[in-house]
Amino acid sequence: MSSLDLETRPLEGCVFVRAPGPRLDAASSPLLRNAVVDLANAGHLRVVLSLAALEQIDSSGLGTLIALHKTLEPPRGRLVLCDVPAKIQPILKLTRLDRILAQASDADAAAALARAV
Repeated sequence: MSSLDLETRPLEGCVFVRAPGPRLDAASSPLLRNAVVDLANAGHLRVVLSLAALEQIDSSGLGTLIALHKTLEPPRGRLVLCDVPAKIQPILKLTRLDRILAQASDADAAAALARAV
């Protein structure tokens, strides 16, 4: 995966980022983290992160989601996940990250939630 694989675009006052799949692991996590941190450093503090392409996530991927949440934590900004695959939801629940990471069903709902900060 390279940073060119990340789809990013403006979305209703936020930045939409599509995490590339099929895995968010030790190899791909640093690139996603760096791309979103670069967006935050450029002043884009409301990020909608689509996980639609994911089939697997490991501890490195979970750590990346936590790090991005902390980087974009209110009142500075907000990270909202969207399009979380059914295969990934149980992992977020098991680790209780579903209680920490904001989620929405789709990108538009996620953008509305991110702007509500």
